[in-house]
Amino acid sequence: MSLTRSQFEEELEKLRNRILAMGSEADRAVADAMLALGERDVALAEEVIDADDRIDELDLEIEGECMRLIALQHPLARDLRLVGTGLKIITDLERIGDHAVDIAKVARKLARNTVHRSLADLPRMATSVRQMLKTALDAFVRHDLSLVEKVVDADDEVDDLFHEIREDLHKAMQKDPDVIVEASYLLFVAHYLERMADHAVNIAERVYFVETGQLSQLAKSHKTGS
Repeated sequence: MSLTRSQFEEELEKLRNRILAMGSEADRAVADAMLALGERDVALAEEVIDADDRIDELDLEIEGECMRLIALQHPLARDLRLVGTGLKIITDLERIGDHAVDIAKVARKLARNTVHRSLADLPRMATSVRQMLKTALDAFVRHDLSLVEKVVDADDEVDDLFHEIREDLHKAMQKDPDVIVEASYLLFVAHYLERMADHAVNIAERVYFVETGQLSQLAKSHKTGS
């Protein structure tokens, strides 16, 4: 049965709120995974791994809702872009959750390690990634293209930090063979965080598409300096 415009707007608002709830779950997973890593907390790492089921459930539920709106309402133009973008965003959020699980698994492995080294700037990198995700979701809710640019700018900073952390860990491995195993795992963590940042950029660029109807070239042009 077709909905009235006001009813359809209510359904879209519910969709936004479900996506934000999924984003909150993904953010919590990242925060807890990094805490588990820093504290070598196996129990918390296991909680992150188990909680990923909820993110997966939200992914399926929201996907079903998006498909229902498309099938029943046949939305046009901006409404269709909004619902389609919702489908894309939840994919990125689900993958961020998966990478949080990857970090939790590293935390679980390293908890058994007798050699503990500094996490370098990984906590700072994680904080930046989480802020990127928050800003991207804010852009989605507020329809704010200026926030899209902030996410793209922040991605460059995260990439720079990733390269610094990688260099620091490589030097540590060359200097002390005893830390090679642990430093190698921390390199994986840096990579997972860098991929999360890429997913935040994806979300921001899809907001640009919703608002303009054009595919964003912001990230590409930013990387090339054009």
